[in-house]
Amino acid sequence: MTQDPALSVLQESAVPTHLLHTPAGPVDGTQTLRIALQLHPQCGEEALLARAYRLGEQPLAERIGRSPRSLDPDISPTAQATAAVRTFCAQHGFALERSALGGLFVTIAGKAAELAQAFGVELRAYQHQDRTFRAYAGCITLPAILAEHVRGVHGLDQAAALLTRAKGAKAAYTEPPTLDNNLPTVVAFDYYRYPSRWTGKGATVAFIESDLVIDLASVQAFYASLPVGPVNIVTVGGFAPIKPPEGGMQPIGPYLDGEAMMDLMLTGAVAPDSTLVVYAHSEHYGYAEPGWIDTLLEALDQPANPCQVMSISLGAPECDWVPQTAMAVHLLFAIASLYGVTVCVSSGDYGAPGNSNAYPQNCAFPASSPFCLACGGTELVLEAQTAPQPPKLVDEVVWNEMTAPYQKLATGGGISMMFQVPDFQQGLTLPAGFNTDPQTGAPQPPGRGVPDVAANASSKSGYGLDPEHKGHWYGTSAAAPMWAGLIALLVEGNGGLPIGYLNPWLYASQVNSGLNCCKPITEGDNGPPDWPVSFAAGAPWNACCGLGTPLGVNIANALGLGVTATE
Repeated sequence: MTQDPALSVLQESAVPTHLLHTPAGPVDGTQTLRIALQLHPQCGEEALLARAYRLGEQPLAERIGRSPRSLDPDISPTAQATAAVRTFCAQHGFALERSALGGLFVTIAGKAAELAQAFGVELRAYQHQDRTFRAYAGCITLPAILAEHVRGVHGLDQAAALLTRAKGAKAAYTEPPTLDNNLPTVVAFDYYRYPSRWTGKGATVAFIESDLVIDLASVQAFYASLPVGPVNIVTVGGFAPIKPPEGGMQPIGPYLDGEAMMDLMLTGAVAPDSTLVVYAHSEHYGYAEPGWIDTLLEALDQPANPCQVMSISLGAPECDWVPQTAMAVHLLFAIASLYGVTVCVSSGDYGAPGNSNAYPQNCAFPASSPFCLACGGTELVLEAQTAPQPPKLVDEVVWNEMTAPYQKLATGGGISMMFQVPDFQQGLTLPAGFNTDPQTGAPQPPGRGVPDVAANASSKSGYGLDPEHKGHWYGTSAAAPMWAGLIALLVEGNGGLPIGYLNPWLYASQVNSGLNCCKPITEGDNGPPDWPVSFAAGAPWNACCGLGTPLGVNIANALGLGVTATE
């Protein structure tokens, strides 16, 4: 396709080429698409990110709670940018449907062929693994009227729809002695010393899920078996069958997925008086098609239930993301931090190699965003005791049940290729990455270390979440909601005020001040046997389990929330 020289290239808009190896035909140009234009904030993107980071460095007592309506005006786009979008839509006959976050994201709708022409791309269908999706080769280009105002154009492609959680695997080999079918209440309050005086009252936890069907009756039945609850659960969009997309694209979901139910059961068991709001990863809100941006906007932009905590058990290798989509999600996490939201994200279940062969070592995004509390996985080493005593915790090691690469059986972690070393990790000795530049052969530069923390994730010490306290529930998808449950308790302890962006404070407290907020994990690694790509455990931080597993009472005391050591 010949591109108009008056257009400006969006360099970060290219779909990763390894997703485009198998063309699958044309796209219906008459179908209506909704796309999101991401505009530049008046203050500049770097200033916005820096503002969020500085807030995370402040002591809890000095943080000022924010609401979606109290962001500084200079985070919004300029009036000229908004006017340019209106003019552009009028010129091309596109509908301007809605805006979010003070106009930072604007949804426009039009015919697929006309939108593609306006942004200088050719839309085609592609096949990747078992899914067919819409995408384009090359980069999006901006008309001159938008060039100085638009940061990203989201939704022409469907690559983000591929970046969802794979279904859980089962270990099929002999396991070392420990005990599974554990209860989250025992793990939280007996092993991780969560403060027991609080129940999460006044806290709201948002769950960012895929196009899923959940069985709320089973979730509530599990709560009743503990016994706690019933827990207040609100579902927002995406939990009923959806129509197949127009233009012959293969639908992705919905399907009954126990992992979304696991998220709810774990957090609700630990913080039963919190409100759990589940946002489906879908296109039902009218913002635009990419589910990540769509769903995060719904959770952040004047929701009926504003959250203080967010739990995400989704992700994919950094190299599989369209860069502009990842950077938009990263920006939304920074805005979440300014709202006082603590974002807990699972680090992935494929060990150091990840589930991509594009590079030897692959970190998962969004866990690699420095505005996320990236949650890795451990195995609890337990011994049985006489009933009714719970099992005794005798050790805790890195979760790694892999026998070969690319199995979904080990904690994700490593060195990011997307983000530089953040300030809160500058004092650590981070390991070198395993990757090289495919063009130059230069070694991977230093990057953000993943994860930040960890919690139980092994199938061998997994959770029994059926009403009979049986089952086989595991993965770092269990670690993120367990940390989210702890944060919900701390929100209650903070008088209902948010805890907010935790990483800078947590690293400073654990590494620099020696406040013992986490238990370091010093045994194990996250690579397959006899495989060169692996990171070893160790203190004070490692690329398997981060700073370690939570010592909840210590964290509460370090935050100044005043609990006793016996809680």
